[in-house]
Parts: sequence; structure tokens; C-alpha cells
Amino acid sequence: MRAQTFGTVLKRFQSDAVDNGVAIFATCLDELRAVRGTPGYEESRRLIVGDVGAILFEAPTGTGKTLMAGHVAANVSLLHVNGSAMPVLWFWIAPFAGVISQTIRTIQSEFDALRVRHAASDRDPLDVRSGDVFVTTWANVAVANTQSRKVRTATETAPSIDGLIDFARAQGFAIGAVIDEAHHSFKGQSEAIRFYREVLRPELTILVTATPRDRDLQAFTQGAGVTNLRRITVSRQQAISDRLIKEGVKVAVFKAPDDVQSLIDFRKTALRQGVETHKALKALLAKTGATVTPLLLVQVDSNENSVAEATQWLKELGFRTEGEAGLIRSHTADEPDPHLSSLVADETVEVLIFKLAVATGFDAPRAFTLVSFRPVRDSDFGVQIVGRILRVDRRLQPMRNAPTALDYGYVFLSDNGGQAGLLSAAERINAIRSELASVTPNIAVVAFGGEPETQRVGEGGQLTFFTSAGRSGWADETPGDLFERAAGSGGAAPAGIARALFDEWDLAPAPTGAGPSPRVPEERPVGASIYTLNTTLGAPRAFNRAVLSLESRDLVREVVSRFRFDEDALLVAQRGATTILMEEVEIFGARINRREEIRADLAQKEIDARAQQTLFRADDYQVIDIRALHSALVDQLGREASRRGIDHVFDTPQKLRAGLHKILALRPQQLRRAISETVARYTISEAADVIPAEIVSTTQLQPARLNLYGVFPDDLNGWERPFAEYLDDDLTGTVLWWHRNPPRKPFSVSVPLPGQPDFYPDFIVGVRDRARGDGVLLVETKRMINDQERNALVKAQASHPDYGPVMMLYWEDRREWRVVEYDARADRNFLDRALRPELLATY
Repeated sequence: MRAQTFGTVLKRFQSDAVDNGVAIFATCLDELRAVRGTPGYEESRRLIVGDVGAILFEAPTGTGKTLMAGHVAANVSLLHVNGSAMPVLWFWIAPFAGVISQTIRTIQSEFDALRVRHAASDRDPLDVRSGDVFVTTWANVAVANTQSRKVRTATETAPSIDGLIDFARAQGFAIGAVIDEAHHSFKGQSEAIRFYREVLRPELTILVTATPRDRDLQAFTQGAGVTNLRRITVSRQQAISDRLIKEGVKVAVFKAPDDVQSLIDFRKTALRQGVETHKALKALLAKTGATVTPLLLVQVDSNENSVAEATQWLKELGFRTEGEAGLIRSHTADEPDPHLSSLVADETVEVLIFKLAVATGFDAPRAFTLVSFRPVRDSDFGVQIVGRILRVDRRLQPMRNAPTALDYGYVFLSDNGGQAGLLSAAERINAIRSELASVTPNIAVVAFGGEPETQRVGEGGQLTFFTSAGRSGWADETPGDLFERAAGSGGAAPAGIARALFDEWDLAPAPTGAGPSPRVPEERPVGASIYTLNTTLGAPRAFNRAVLSLESRDLVREVVSRFRFDEDALLVAQRGATTILMEEVEIFGARINRREEIRADLAQKEIDARAQQTLFRADDYQVIDIRALHSALVDQLGREASRRGIDHVFDTPQKLRAGLHKILALRPQQLRRAISETVARYTISEAADVIPAEIVSTTQLQPARLNLYGVFPDDLNGWERPFAEYLDDDLTGTVLWWHRNPPRKPFSVSVPLPGQPDFYPDFIVGVRDRARGDGVLLVETKRMINDQERNALVKAQASHPDYGPVMMLYWEDRREWRVVEYDARADRNFLDRALRPELLATY
């Protein structure tokens, strides 16, 4: 018997799915009736229910899963009227308390064979009839809280829910459970599982979900004793053909150059683009004669003022909080709207602001556009987000040959890395194929020896009988590996390792005290090898080291005078927006539909933070008063603006500061160059101590023909030794001699470097025909050319007043030496040309 309906007329695929579900449950009830009252009933019941007592409606959001589940429940409830099937008492488990009222309204408006009962106040056992349905949540019946205690505690006039279930079952009722949004159920909810298995013990279970995960289903079926979950699936394409859901969803993400990526207000940009799309769709709907006002959904983050901030931006874009149209409303867990469904249906409301919690379980068929300030990386959440804008409003379903733009939903993400969840959600939805479940039971009951025995139907229809019985060291790691591992473990690196790191990266502080320290003669170990200085190679006995002489200098004035407030800088100071790329991806086809350039607002807060970083990073020498420098640069910008006739643009101190901060944030090299030029002006050289006449080693060293001591030193690391061999193997006559420049020795060559007192390049090389510094070149080899500490970055810019710029080299693929250069615009090092001997003379 088909239940009378007075609500939505079902589509053909929905009717087929309902008939399929009813047939499965009719089989289950018939099988149960056949074994009722027999000695082995409980075991037979367990096997029958496990086989034909659970169905799964699997279909994309918007295809009417709740409608189909309700029709199955209504029709099964009527089977006992004209037959001997058991009456059914239903429990409808909603995913969240916020959608209970919506579920009740749907049941009352769509299914006259179902009668809604209230668990807290309506538990009269004498008034139970087939088709009664209690709408609740797991939290209300299966969690230790006040509400659960109320409904599971008997009163003077009503039994507990547990007692009502027992009473109904004793009166011949079957218990049915409809679990809506089933992918939210049982996941980590041990109390829900216990309530389902021990209290409800349903003969009939309907699971409803958009895209279940197989592992979650397997966990449920194993825990619930379901041996054969009957799946009734509806494909996305089927729902599209019947105009229940839109053809697809287009996701817009924004891409910006690396140098401005962090300075763009992507939230305001996404919101502006979403509003423009919303207004275009509104105009298009009006042009077609449709009476639908589209709804714009705005999902904000969890920050305290996110709703108020989004509301203000929306007001600036033409919406309002009061009036008769174009209204903004919000719904959050902190401030929920008790009339959410009515609010969504109210066409004076054009914008709904929400947070995470409301993403599941509310219908918004007139929603076309969603703007999200949250990354959507989880596919479950992506499915729900897509579902909010995938439905087609009933008033638009009969429309044929509608403009193509109305066949899609539109999502704008402020986080360009946040589309992963939407794409994976689309993959899961696409994977669903329309399919009806088998009605044939895999359990049969036959008479055997005078008592019924339960059998499983195996392959080929054969029956199977069931009865009631029935690593320790660090030797192989680099210093970087050790440091990262020690830091990652939450502890400090061992002292010896830390010292080795500091030595390796030249990070240890220089000895304190003025001038070179007096040398203390070293006691030679017994049997030590002594290597004397070769004075015939032409190297000087003493080298020059570079030092800063900044006493009594007005460095702020010097830096400001060298800061270039050129035309480009002044244009940057006036910039309020920048051009970025917006890319539109249709997620179900995983294809890029279009790209276009748009204007994006700059976020002044982020610009201020970047400008502060520029100020502090630029003074790695720690010799400048940053506050005084900032104030002087603001004043200088004002003077430059006045000279060029644009002072009206910077007519307040706040605008001047904002303009300077844009220059510092977007053109950080301007300040670094000014400070470097100032410091270089006061970098002088002075003679270091004479190099030792001999070196001593406890082991015999390998010979080197061009080294000043005739050997390869024993302190060369894994990339310094190959370079030393490169120098020693030179057959062009370019390399005259080479010397290992040890760190922190009074005779070593050093260069002042931002972030540390002195930089000691690895090698000092004598080069034929080199014009600078009496033919001396300083060379540094690097394993990492861009490190987090910016160590290599500042070394690549180092220059000695006598010997010129330090050549930095990288051993690419342990095969070829490449010169490392610094890119001021990108603020990164890069690999330039390959090293050739002739370059040593001209570098």
C-alpha cells in the first residue's frame, strides 16, 4: 500500500528508490514474522535484521534523500493495515539540534502516514501507533547530559524512552531508525553506538548520506551487526536531468605574485567578487521573469569580530541590516537565529552570514553564491558546502532553456589553497552511480527436525545452516639535519653538535676585547707533523681585515639621504590595490574555465607588519636607531611629495605613514640598499696579524701544490675539500696560491656582516692578473644558498674594501661549481653562471 502524500510529487528515480526500500523492509518484516515465537528467535532475528534490515540512501545533497527516506518509513508503517506485517515505531536521528525543527516541518508537510511525537513530553505508551516518529539527536538520547537524563528517566505518567521501546516491542512493534547525515553518526561516539545496539536494537534502519566513506560504513556495519547493507544510490547526473540540482559548481581562487601575496586582503577581494556575481545573477533571474531572489552565503572565520566585520564590508557594497530588501542576516553558534529556515526563505534577505556549525543541515535552494573566508580542506565539509548552493529552487525546476549561468553555483575562496576539500568532495559525489539494491534475502528460514533453523544463501543459491551455538649516533647526518632533528624533538641540540653548527655556519660571536690577542705558543704533540709556510708562492705575510668605523656618525641622516624616493617609490606609496589573477575551476569536471585579471585591495595591517619587518631586518648591523629612522623617512616622504605636487595625497600623518609603509613593504630593497651604502662608506680595512710560519697536525696531511703550507688542511668539510682540489688542480696558471681562512683567528680575513660581528670567507685565493686587492679574491662555499636564518643571503652581498665582493659558490649536483648571486627584488639568492678559471680574475 502506497502512503498518501500531500506534499512534493516524487520524480521517477525517487519513486523507484522508495519502492526498492519498501520492498527490502517488507521482506525483512515477513522473515521476522515467520520466526516469531520460535525457540531460536533471537538468533534468527539477528541474522535476518543483519541481512535485510538496513538500507543506505546515497545521493548528492539536493536529490531528496530525506524525502525518499520519509516515504519509505511512511509506506512501511502502513504495511500492517492490509496484511500481517508488524507495525513500526520510528526514531529519526537528526545530525544537529538546530535542524530538528526543520525535520519536523518536513515530516508534517510531506507524510500523512507519519505522526511526530516529542521525546521529552509525549511518551504515553497507550497512544503508540504504527508510523509514530520521535525526532531527536544522539546528544538528546545517548549522551550523559540533562536532556538525555530527562527522556531516559521514567515519570509518574510516562515511561522512559528505553521503557517505551521495550513496551512497543512487547506489543508486536518493530523499531525503525532513520539516521540522517549518517556520516556524522557513530564517528567517535561510543555512547551513540551503545544506545543503537542495546536500547534501540532496530529491526529496520535507514541511513541517509551524501557521500559515505567506505571505512566509516564498515565500522558501522561491523559494530551494528549488519552483514548486508543494501545500498540505494542516485547519481549526480540523474538529479541534474530532473533539475533538482545545478549542473556544477565553479570555484574562484585568487593568485598573486609572491612579493605581494601576503599584503593582499583576499577576504575583501573574495567578498567583492562574490557580491558582483550575486548581483549579476539577480539581474539575470529578473530578466527571465523568475520571481526568485538569489541568496548570497558568506562563511566567516572563527574570529570574535568576523561577523561584524563582514557585515560592515557588505554595507559598503550596498546591502543593509534594516529595510524591506537587500537585508543582511547572520546565524552562528554563539548567536543562532531560531527561525533559520524562515530566514532562508525570506526573500527580503539577500545575504546570510554564517560560521562552521551551520554548514550542515539547512536548506537554501535559492542560494547561488557562497563566499568563504575558511579553507575547505576536508572533503566531508566540502560536500556540505557544495550542498548549500547545489540545489535548484522549486520555482526554477520547470524552467527550460535557462541561461547557462543559472545552471551553476559559485564559490569564492579567500584562501587560494583551500579548494582541496571541494575538489575531493566533487570526486566523491561524481563516483556515485544510480543503483537499486537487491531485494532478495540472503537469509532463509526452513523447517529442520521440527524446529526452524536459519540459513544463509551462498553462491549459486546454496544454503548454509547456522545454529545458535555455534638510530644511535649522528655520524651520517649533516649539521643541518642534527639541528632540525633536535629542534623538532622539542629539545636543544647537544652542546658539541651546537658548537659544530655555529662553527660550520660562522655564527659564533667573535672574541671580546679590542685589537688582536697575544699569541700563546702551542705545545706540539709528540709525533706531530709540521708544515712550514711556502713564501715562494708570492702571497703576503699578512692580510687585511674589514672593520666598521661608525663612531660619532649621524647614520640616520646618511641613510635617509641615500633612500631613493624615486617615481616608482612614490607610485607605490599611493597604491591602494594591485592586480591579481582570478582563476575559475569547475570542480565536478576538474577543469579551469577561465582566468581574468582583477583588482585586489591591499591589507594595510599586513603592510604595516611587513614594513616593520623591513625596518628591523635592514638594520642587521644593529647600529641605527630604528624609531628615529622611521620618523625621518616619514618626514622625507612628505617633503618629496610636496616637491612633486602630490602632497594632497598625503594630507595627514596617517596617510604619510601608510605611504611609507607601502614602500617599505613592496620595495624593501630600497632601505637595504641605503643602509648598505651607508655602512660600506664607513667600512675600512686594517692589517691583521701575520699568518703562522707553520701549521701543526696530529695526522699526516695530503699534499697540495698551491696551498701556502703545501697540504690540504684537516678542517675542510664535505664541500670545501672538493673546491680546494678544484683550485689545486688549476692548469691554466690563473690560481697562484690558495689559503684556508680559519674563523676567529687574529691573522684571518674578516668582513662585517649584518646579523653577526664578523664573516670569515672559507678561502683566500691569489689570482693572476686580478686588478683588485693585489690579486687577492675571497671565496665562500655554501651547502644552502637560501636558509631560514638568512645566513647565506647576507654573505652573498658581502664585500671587502680592499679585496672586493666575496665570491659565493655552490656545488651543483656535486658535479659543477656555480656562482651564487643575490636578487634584491626577490630578496633571494639564485644560481648564476658556472665557475670558470678566467672569472676569478674579473669577479
